Amino acid sequence: MSKQKIAFTLPADLEFSSLVRRISEEIFNHAGFTKEWISRLKLVVDELFMNANLYGSKADVGKIYLSYVFDENEAHVRIEDEGSEEKKMNAKQLNELIEKNSVEKGDITKTSGRGLALISSLWTDDMNVEDSLHGGIAISFTKKIGSGTPPTPSSVLRLPKESAKHTVKHKTVSLVAPKGFSEVIKISGEMDGFNFAEKVKPIADKVKTLSEGSILALDCEELTYINSTFIGHLAAWLNEMQSKNGQLVLKNVNEQIREVIELVGLSRVIYLES
Repeated sequence: MSKQKIAFTLPADLEFSSLVRRISEEIFNHAGFTKEWISRLKLVVDELFMNANLYGSKADVGKIYLSYVFDENEAHVRIEDEGSEEKKMNAKQLNELIEKNSVEKGDITKTSGRGLALISSLWTDDMNVEDSLHGGIAISFTKKIGSGTPPTPSSVLRLPKESAKHTVKHKTVSLVAPKGFSEVIKISGEMDGFNFAEKVKPIADKVKTLSEGSILALDCEELTYINSTFIGHLAAWLNEMQSKNGQLVLKNVNEQIREVIELVGLSRVIYLES
């Protein structure tokens, strides 16, 4: 296969997150990646696109630039913003943040802001951060095709902070199935940056009001996609429930959602009910 390039520009709007994921999936599939790698690389692109919107180009007026270059050996992805957002960072600041919160020292569930770039270090062969000619930051990564089995981050990443009453050792843990739920909240559709606020707030409010020893179940039967920002919220809710001697459960978890949760190792501390 000769080297091919696909490039396009999108408005700075999280409404396009779903489109970026679908395009990325098609491109990675065409390039020859396995299903296991496609799911991981799609997650990386989604996270970087979300953060280019939140911390790069200004909503409604700014633009995000994406390009995919691939041949039979590897794929190279580049995402650039215009740096028009008030919360913008330059490349030097982002590189310093990545160094501070490196995978070896950081918590994968703390993925707010530009720290989401950390997740890509697990599933890419290299990542580069530099100032973009468009005025903001350009983040690019390369992944070789046929790289074998994806690494398991749970073996090298810290889980969320454990409460004193519910210590979870950093090794395989047998979770006990709950005997009953105090509250059940249904979540559906795609859980990404575009619709995050409206879907997360009811859960966060319920977690705060639950009494000691409660068991909160999130019904994921109609949930089709989550990213690592949602994983961060799951970790926070888990910690809060543990502080109340309670438990957080995910029920009716389909294969796709389970895979993302297992990718970051959170399945070792949250009971997943198929």
